[in-house]
This record gives sequence, structure tokens and C-alpha cells, in this order.
Amino acid sequence: MTTKILQIDDDFVNNMANNRLLRKMGIPYQLKDFLDPTEALEFLSTTEEIFDLILLDINMPRLSGWEFLDRYELFTKKFPIIMVTSSLDPTDHKKAHSYPSLTGFYIKPLSREKIHEIIELALGWQKQA
Repeated sequence: MTTKILQIDDDFVNNMANNRLLRKMGIPYQLKDFLDPTEALEFLSTTEEIFDLILLDINMPRLSGWEFLDRYELFTKKFPIIMVTSSLDPTDHKKAHSYPSLTGFYIKPLSREKIHEIIELALGWQKQA
């Protein structure tokens, strides 16, 4: 089974590192990157594609991860979203629990262990949906 991932993060280097890690782990995947969260929202509002997982950063220009989630909450089609951030602020972690569409919260950089946990969370979410 191929895991379809949508990655929304303005850090190109981080996106490449996640891509490389997935490839090295041998996980069959398709990855679509967005550096701009407004473009990702536009894409999600019009696409018929189904994603197994969305990886979302918090701190981005134009639109934060929180603002993205506020808008995403209005969508009818939902996918599991994992927040992946460099923020160590405990209020961010607490705030994450207030979003029903948020499946998990992880601190960058991702590791093999975190990737396995994230995929398991996404698969569990899909079984519930």
C-alpha cells in the first residue's frame, strides 16, 4: 500500500529531509509538498485526491498552521493531520488538543520512530472515520 502524504511547511530543507527519511525507510509513499499553506488550502478545497496523512508546520508566513486548521475545520472532506513543528512552547502543544482535526503533535526533526508512530496514528484515524 502506498501512503499518500501532503506536507505543508515553508522550510524546503525540512521537506527534503522528510522525503529522504521516508525513502530510506523503504515506505512506499507519494509526497506532495506545499511551501505556502494558502495554496495547500486552495488545492484541498478543489482536489478529488485522497490523502492518508497531512504533515503541517505551525510557524509559516502568510498563514500559520493554526490559521490553516481554523479554515480546514470548515471542510467536509477530512484527512488525519499531524502537526510537525520546531516550537517547544507548551502552549502550542496544549492548543493542539483543541483542534478536532489534529491527530498528533510532533517536534522536528522527524525520526524513524516518529514516522512509524505518525503512520500508525493516520491508519488508526482512517479506521475510525
